[in-house]
Order: sequence, then structure tokens, then C-alpha cells
Amino acid sequence: MALIVVDRSSGVPLHRQVASKMREAILSGRLAAGERIVSSRELQSELGVSRNTIVDALGQLHAEGYLVTVRGVGTFVSNDVARTQTNGRASRAFTPTPDAQRYLDVGELARNGNVTRAFRPCVPAIDAFPFAEFKRSMMRAASDAALFDYPDAQGHAQLRTEIARRVAQTRGADCTPDQVFITNGAQAAFSLIADALLKRGDAVVMEDPGYPNVRAAFLARGFRVASVAVDEQGIDVDAFARRTAKLAYVTPSHQLPTGVVLSLERRLKLLDWADTQDAWIVEDDYDSEFHYTSRALPSLYALSERQRVVYVGTFSKVLSPALRVGYVIVPPILRDVFAACHTVMGGVPSPLLQAALADFMDRGHFARHIRKMRTLYDERRVYVQGLLQKTGLFSIADSGTGLHFVADLLAHVSDQVLSAEAQKAGLMVPALSSFYFERPPRNGLIVGYAATPPAQARNAIGILAAVTRKLAAL
Repeated sequence: MALIVVDRSSGVPLHRQVASKMREAILSGRLAAGERIVSSRELQSELGVSRNTIVDALGQLHAEGYLVTVRGVGTFVSNDVARTQTNGRASRAFTPTPDAQRYLDVGELARNGNVTRAFRPCVPAIDAFPFAEFKRSMMRAASDAALFDYPDAQGHAQLRTEIARRVAQTRGADCTPDQVFITNGAQAAFSLIADALLKRGDAVVMEDPGYPNVRAAFLARGFRVASVAVDEQGIDVDAFARRTAKLAYVTPSHQLPTGVVLSLERRLKLLDWADTQDAWIVEDDYDSEFHYTSRALPSLYALSERQRVVYVGTFSKVLSPALRVGYVIVPPILRDVFAACHTVMGGVPSPLLQAALADFMDRGHFARHIRKMRTLYDERRVYVQGLLQKTGLFSIADSGTGLHFVADLLAHVSDQVLSAEAQKAGLMVPALSSFYFERPPRNGLIVGYAATPPAQARNAIGILAAVTRKLAAL
């Protein structure tokens, strides 16, 4: 298909490139509504990629509604896109700048699902949110006239104090409120770090498989991303011990997506690497509050004697993603440059929301909520694992931490295809292989158990098992 050209040097996976190019062709009208698509084998031959790549790309477009398949006839562009194509032809041409084009190229990596579906990962139990206590904190904040003025560019002082106190108690991260920066969620925190510490062309080390949203933030700014394999002990530090890079991004407490915990030996090696290379480590501690079977290891920030670690946390995973409140804790030497960048970039959350969250923490509600959720999530984790194992279709890989685990597929079914079909059935179980960028992927699903009550989980597992068996029989 002459409409598609893949770039093997890009950090974007091939199946995403193929899906993106076909989506553009459909929306622009180059592939018209009702037009038949050549077979997957023809596409494989023409593009010189694996058949799995083509199948995964077509599966994604099916899930998004761009393609429909008529059994025994072929695959066609959905007639539902006809109106979009007509509107597209009427619009003026626009050529994005090179910087904007980079954001367009990686935008799909940074998408977050925003629909309520069973097993959606990395989302807390909204049904257990402490609405009454938080409402009272919001009302107290709303009575303070000073909070209706422009916010502190670094973030609400009391909230920074509460965060510094919390991470010192729970993660051993000794810091002052002046080292804490409040951001509009974790993604804004990564953008702040990128602008403060890196320049275009710098090399960044990332886990493979890893978090697509952060990869998107780095690729969009023109950084060179070096993908490093993850095993049962976390990122393989020896694989890049002599590699020159400016920064390494890791999720040591609960690796996203595999769930493994970075071993203490690897943590110390990673800190040695940063000292030797004069590099920085970004520690994304996104759901470190939740450990069920063992004690949490010390944070990298706490272990770093030479202060080479920038710590990122978020309230999206422990309270609610709707809050959009994240934070960055930096070594004292970086405080001034982060303050300047954050002031110019702006984007701190509402002062009212920050003050309410500070009040919520100061009154002990936050700590009590975390303790309650640890018990609730552990019960849901054990329940969902038990039901999945009874199906005989999955092998569970779980470190006993976080908000999700991995279910490796025992059946001969593509996780990309299964994920797309499960989405049509009302579930959200992302394919593990979609988080791989250069390494040979594992075939499995990411199962988020925290936000799925038992009754919903039982019904959803019945649906997932039925869809899996149907695909395995094809």
C-alpha cells in the first residue's frame, strides 16, 4: 500500500506507525468509506514487516471503528467515517512545524482511557473515594479569600509541607517543602523535568517495556530514547552501565507494565551509574503506597547520597485521576532552575484544590484512606487472580504491589487482538505487547483490579474467558 511508509529508526512501534498512517489515509479520504482493504498478507509483503504487526494495526483500527470485516468477503473502511472524510476535504491545508509534528507523531502514546470499564489499570477505586471528608476540606478552602488570588508558582505552601512530611515518613525521602513543586498531574511533571534538565538530542534511558506517556514526552522534545530490557529484578542496569546518557527514567516500586520491583542491588547499581555519568534519575513512584505481601524497599531518592534523583509522585493513583495533582521533589542544587522553569511554564492546579488536599492530609484523612485502600485492593487482587486462574487461560505474574498485575496468555491468541475484542465487549485490558518498543514482547494482558468491585469482576472475567476461547478456536 503506497499510502504507508514505516520508519524503523523511530521510537514509535511499527504497528502504531501502520495504524496511524492508515487512520490518516481514511480521515483524509485517500481511503474512501466502503473501500476494500488489501489482505494482511499483502500488506505484510509490501511493507516488509511481520504479520503480527499488521494484525495488531488492523485490530486497533477495528477497535476504533475505522474498519469493518465481512466474514468470507474482506475488510472495508467503515461507512461511518464518510461524514468525517467530507468535512476533511473542505478544510484548509495546514503544515505543522517540525516541533509540532513530533507531538503529532507520538500523540497516540500519551493517550489515557477515560471510560469506566472493568479492569482498567492504574485507576483507584472511585467507588471508595472519601467524598464527605473531601467535600468538607473543599468547603473550608472555599472560605479563604486569599485562595481566589493568583496561585504560588511553586504550589500551595501547606500542600508542599504535607507532601514533604508524607514522603519522609513513608519513602525515607528527606526533603524540605522548598524542594517540592506541585504540577497538573504526573505528565506535567515529566514535561517540567525534560525542560529543566535536557536539551534536544540528549540521550535518555527508559525501561522496555515501559510507560508510553513518558516516552511520548521525551520523543516530542527531540531526545534520543535508549530502550533497556526489564527482567524479574527490574531494569537491567548492566546493559547500559557504560552508556552515556543524561537521564534514566524508571518505575522502581512497581514497574509499569510488568509490575516487578527493582531489586536493591540494581538500585545501588543505578545510583552508581548516575554518579559516574553525571546523569539524573527520574524515579516515578506512582503507586508506591500499595504493598500487600512485603515491605517496600527504600526509594532511590532516599538511597542517593550524592542526590542524583528527581522524585515524581501523583495523587491520581491514590485518590482520583480527576484531581490532576502531581508533584516533583528535586535535590537542592536543582531548586532554582526548576523554580524558573515552573514559573514560566505555569500550570499549577487550582489553589482551592491544593488547599483542600492539604487540609485533607493535615487532618489525617489521607493516611486513613490509604490504609483502608490497602486492605480493599488486596482483597480485590486475590479475588480477581483466583477467578482468572480458574479459567485455565492465564498465568498470573504479580509482585504483590500496585494497582495491576500481568496475566500471561496460555492460549494461542494475540494479546492485541484479544484486547481489542475485549474492549468491544466492555472491558479494558491493555495488551502487554503494546508497551514494548524494541524488545521481543510477552503475550499477555494488564489487569487493573483496584477500581473493579467483585460483582463486576466476576461478570467481566466470564466475558473475557468467553472472548478468549472464541479467538483460540478460530
